[in-house]
Amino acid sequence: MDRRQTRHWLPPAWATLVACGTLLAVWFANRPAGTPLGFPLDDAWIHMVYGRSLATEGLLAYNPGEPTTGATSLLWAALLGGVHLLFGASTLDTRIVAVLILGGALHVATAALSADFARRLAGRHAGLAAGTLVAANPALAAAALTGMEVSLTTALLVAGVRALHQRAWLMAGLWLGLAPLARPEAAAAAVVLVVCSTALDRPESRRDWFHRAILLAGPAVAMGACVIGRNLAVSQHPLPATYYAKVAQIAWSETPWRLWQALHVVLGQTPPLWYGVGLLFLLGLAARSQLRAVLPLLAALAYLLAHVHVSNLGDPRVFYALRYLLPAIPLLTLALCLGAVALGERLPQRFHAWPLAVLTLMTLAQAGLTLGPVSWKLAHDTRNLDEVQCAAGRWIHANVPPQLRVATVDAGAVRYLGEHWTLDLLGLNTPMMLWQPGPYTHAHPVAAVVLTPGLGKPQASPEFVAVWSHRAVDYQVTRNPALAFQAIVTCQKAVDSAPREMVLDGPGMHTLLWCQRFDTP
Repeated sequence: MDRRQTRHWLPPAWATLVACGTLLAVWFANRPAGTPLGFPLDDAWIHMVYGRSLATEGLLAYNPGEPTTGATSLLWAALLGGVHLLFGASTLDTRIVAVLILGGALHVATAALSADFARRLAGRHAGLAAGTLVAANPALAAAALTGMEVSLTTALLVAGVRALHQRAWLMAGLWLGLAPLARPEAAAAAVVLVVCSTALDRPESRRDWFHRAILLAGPAVAMGACVIGRNLAVSQHPLPATYYAKVAQIAWSETPWRLWQALHVVLGQTPPLWYGVGLLFLLGLAARSQLRAVLPLLAALAYLLAHVHVSNLGDPRVFYALRYLLPAIPLLTLALCLGAVALGERLPQRFHAWPLAVLTLMTLAQAGLTLGPVSWKLAHDTRNLDEVQCAAGRWIHANVPPQLRVATVDAGAVRYLGEHWTLDLLGLNTPMMLWQPGPYTHAHPVAAVVLTPGLGKPQASPEFVAVWSHRAVDYQVTRNPALAFQAIVTCQKAVDSAPREMVLDGPGMHTLLWCQRFDTP
């Protein structure tokens, strides 16, 4: 390999090494002894449910034999289906480790792709800086170890940007068509990238324009049509059930302010945008002659804009809210590095490297300061989930006969570990709870209900008894302390086996359930 080839491979190879080191550091740096293997969010267990269903039944189903539209990340569910095909017969810990390795590999891919894109656009030093800053970002590394789809989304978006720069139109269409199957908001980033790239690199003829349009938009249109068709066939609604259950449309007049809030959320916690200092390097993009350098910034803003327009931001101090914004971070990091290079080009020659060096050192210092807290938070949230949701699922598996149904508020670990037909009280995974709750619950009486009293509790009745409860120690997953406690309620004092009505009231729900008598062992 000659020297030129070595220069080409150096940024991705270096980024790969740094990413692997950061993943190990986040996992081990501040992990208390005895932290269980698992995930810090119950949503990760929901993804595991769909992955297991794909592997065992070939269906995107929450309950056996019942296809549903609750999965918002179809591609991540498909990858977890592959994990279950390979390791479904292995222990639970083996499956968890396989998912963590998969997420880590995608973080490595994101860093290497970022390094290669920046090198192609602005030179070797830009590639080294961009790859290092993405790879060494503790928040991105931690997200890769959560069982969620964050790293999959970042890898697809960066791969799409890189393919557009290479004018590999079909590959760009494939990557950008797959990205919305990882995170729906990525569709906005994909549209902006395709439109802006076409405007910057106009086809020479109408025939060329049509050919490029087919290559870029064809994969996305085909995949989108398949997904919408499936949703209509399964639920008579074109979008996932999660959209109808959780999305809050925001007025366009409020969107700019909410976009700034989203940026502020990211700025306050995540290198290289900590406290907004990194934004100064974006000024260099205004002076850069290559307009393609602006594409990562436009894609990141489009992604964030789509998210804030349909979703409430939530508490920025917890990963549950931050995870939705993290896919924009590698794109913003690329924009900052390219802006720093452009600023350097405006300085005297001996100072050309200074802006990029300052950005790199500043970001690495921020990463060092946040590494310990991020590592601790990842481990602590995993322990909290194990203490409550996972423990409830294990109790269900051990004590409820397999032919009986259960209902739950947190629908992931209870379903995956409990291995019972499960009614999702929020309707995300059993969407008939959204559209026909009365007939649906009447047709599906349950034997046990896993409740979070802070969201809803049964009206007082001597027939319903709490048979299990647990409170997480020093709960940190959200800032709502009521969510630290869960209980399992069953109907035990009925004089016959006829289903009884259970009315759940609370700030999070008002639901009528039908519960059949069940005597715990």
